[in-house]
Amino acid sequence: MKKLILSIITLTFLACQGQSVVVNPHELTDNDLTTTYTGTKDLNQIVFDTDFSAPVLSYKIYSSGELPAYDPSQWTLKGSNDGKEWVTVDERSNQTFFSRFQEILCVVQNPQTFKTYKLEASTLSKDTLKIGEVVLSDKNLLAGWEDFNYPNIQFESLSPDTEGSKVYHELVQNPDEYIKFHARKVAEILYYTDKDSINDVRNIKYTLEDKPGVSAKGGNTPNIHIFYSTQHIEKSAKESLFKLDFETRGVLYHELTHGYQYEPKGIGNYGNNKTFWACIEGIADAVRAEAGYFDMSTRKPGGNWMDGYRTTGFFIQWLTTKDPDAIRKFHATVEKMDVWSFDGAIKLVFGPEASIEGMWEEYQTFLKNQ
Repeated sequence: MKKLILSIITLTFLACQGQSVVVNPHELTDNDLTTTYTGTKDLNQIVFDTDFSAPVLSYKIYSSGELPAYDPSQWTLKGSNDGKEWVTVDERSNQTFFSRFQEILCVVQNPQTFKTYKLEASTLSKDTLKIGEVVLSDKNLLAGWEDFNYPNIQFESLSPDTEGSKVYHELVQNPDEYIKFHARKVAEILYYTDKDSINDVRNIKYTLEDKPGVSAKGGNTPNIHIFYSTQHIEKSAKESLFKLDFETRGVLYHELTHGYQYEPKGIGNYGNNKTFWACIEGIADAVRAEAGYFDMSTRKPGGNWMDGYRTTGFFIQWLTTKDPDAIRKFHATVEKMDVWSFDGAIKLVFGPEASIEGMWEEYQTFLKNQ
């Protein structure tokens, strides 16, 4: 009842001032980027009335799948305890989203405790405002990663006339920033903070190429090369731009992990040792799964932890149900162990009584009961 009363007060007050306002728009808080909030061509005022009890320390605003002209370019976040007096806690101008369905993460400049927050936003050229999602957080979501060393990006479309290249650029307006963003996100999953001993990826050459396959990483840190198939882009785009985004980000998470992950020691190499291969590809798909870019309903019982890719990756990601830091800890074993093995890694993460066979059986039981 308290929330309803506050909503009514807020609406009534703003209506009296002749201002356009919406309270708790479902499209902005449904955790679904395929739904889009559509505002007006003027200043939009969006009230988030959820009776907050802790200060908002950071927030994310996501672009929609619509044209960039509809993206918010400037906004102000304000807080209030009575729906009448509003205090500015954060203000941004000249903002540009570098792709569709993309977040801009803002650390609040003047955090204070308020019950209600209001976002005032408009587009650059007074087009109709469209936003995919807004997420307010009582945590500083950038904490520990303020000084991340972003790689230099050399992006090139080697097949610019293909349909795949054209639709890629409909999705991604600034490929360099798009790749940099995902580089940090990969590091956040593999490591704890930017002060960790992170593999120093300095240069990434990223090419779109008209050839079969999906994507692949070449080279070695600090200089790597990633190719992405325009033929695969065309297949992914047939369903929707969002489907293409889901696949493109997922593939990028996987390939970037190959640049930032440790490699097993004492067991040969990628080409001549199956354990090495399963570890490398399993961790890469675990990172993709943890980032949310796999359809997790595709997990099925069966297989073996040595199968690599999704089979191994889903298993490693499932370990986070036992320890939220399991992927980081599992990955750290690759650097710590002189002779790496799955069983040794499980023991280091979960204790000497644990075993790869026992953990795999527990995982299989989970899959059969889900």
